[in-house]
Amino acid sequence: MSDARLLFQNKRYSNSYYLYGYGVELGLKARIARQISVETIPDKAILTGFLDHQVARLVGLAGLADVLKSERQLPAFDTRWSVVAEWSVDSRYDMIDAVTAAAMADAVEHPQHGVMKWLQRHW
Repeated sequence: MSDARLLFQNKRYSNSYYLYGYGVELGLKARIARQISVETIPDKAILTGFLDHQVARLVGLAGLADVLKSERQLPAFDTRWSVVAEWSVDSRYDMIDAVTAAAMADAVEHPQHGVMKWLQRHW
C-alpha cells in the first residue's frame, strides 16, 4: 500500500491504481493461505483458485463471501467495494486518470470503510 500511495502522490496514476488492486488481491491470498494447514496437501480446487486474479472469486475462496455480503449493506463500504471489484490484473495495460486512481486509493485505504481495513479485520 505504501508503494501504491507513493505512486499516486507522484501522479503515476495507472501504476498506483494497479498496485492498489494487486494489494487487495494479495491480501485475499494471505487470508486463503492462513486457512491451509502445513501438514496437508490442499484440495486441487484451492490450489487452482489461488492462481486466480479475480477479486470476487478470491473472496469466495477466502471464505469471506457471507462476511462481504453483510458488510456491503453499509453504503459507505459498498461504494468502495464496487470500485475495487472493477479492478483486474489486465488493468496494468490501462491508462488510468487521476479521478479513477483517487477513487481506488480511497476505496482501498479509507480509514473506516476501506477494503484493506476490512480485509485486515479478517486475516
